[in-house]
Amino acid sequence: MRKQSAIVGSGFMVSYACTAKCRHCMYGCSYQGRRDYVTPEKAEEIMAQLEWAGVTDLHIGGGEPFLNFEGLLEVIRAMNQHQILVDYIETNAFWCTDQDAAEEKLRKLADLGVETIMASCDPFHSEYVPLDRVTTFVRACRKVGIGYFVWKEQFYRRLSKLDPKEAHSAEELKEALGDNYIIETAREYGIGMNGRALQIAREIYPKRPAREVSEKTQCTRILRGMHCHVDLYGNVVPAGCTGFAVPIEDFTERRDRLTDPSVYPVLARVLTGGTKALLEYAVSLGFDPETEAATNCDLCYQIRCYLREHGDYKEIGPDVFYEMMET
Repeated sequence: MRKQSAIVGSGFMVSYACTAKCRHCMYGCSYQGRRDYVTPEKAEEIMAQLEWAGVTDLHIGGGEPFLNFEGLLEVIRAMNQHQILVDYIETNAFWCTDQDAAEEKLRKLADLGVETIMASCDPFHSEYVPLDRVTTFVRACRKVGIGYFVWKEQFYRRLSKLDPKEAHSAEELKEALGDNYIIETAREYGIGMNGRALQIAREIYPKRPAREVSEKTQCTRILRGMHCHVDLYGNVVPAGCTGFAVPIEDFTERRDRLTDPSVYPVLARVLTGGTKALLEYAVSLGFDPETEAATNCDLCYQIRCYLREHGDYKEIGPDVFYEMMET
């Protein structure tokens, strides 16, 4: 019998690379920069760790999992080997250009036990992926008999008024959905204002000096195992706190290390003293306390960027996240 896991209802990120560069992407995924995809050997290693830690199920996401379809199949095989169920696979459906070819891929996934796939559909994705790809995805799933859902379906109906065979610019989307479609979509989506979505937060909230933005509130949500992600490098990315990276064994078995400033000087301060403690630490190392930020998370991100440039902090990562955030 497996022990109770510290990671529940969470996902596995096979890559940070994507065919899109969505405004709301918490993980900063992009088609620019590194295109690392988890290797079969690393997938096996990670799934063995997660099985030992008591994980029983994961969804598969990214980045875009279908960028390396054979690699995706290997991930599923590794999960099967370690009795970890695939809740569902996330995709933006970019690969659904031909229904017959899409059906062939879906059958291969079904043969490995995959029961459900989710296709993203919203104004942010539509800047990169034509709506017709989502339509083809739905038809292929129905033909094969594999479960699916579209997230979020109400956006599909709204976007149907645009040419479904083309991706659309922000200007086209404004004309069809209204001048405030970016902010309104973010609010309706209920997205976490982190990662690339920090730019949306900067459009919504006024910027203030760091000392006014910082909070003493302990960011203990980082410790929550619900809805966190494990990435292709073996990092646990805390729920809602992208840009932090913690080894699986520390997150699941040696959690006392997370609040030890001698081990994780940045993470420990955020966990025990909030961004106020992190700001004090950063200022002592030369960070400008008058730096302006829109939100507490925006400030935390800016401090981490500064510290990453001026020191070596293993919990600030992975590098690919910060590299893609700058593109």
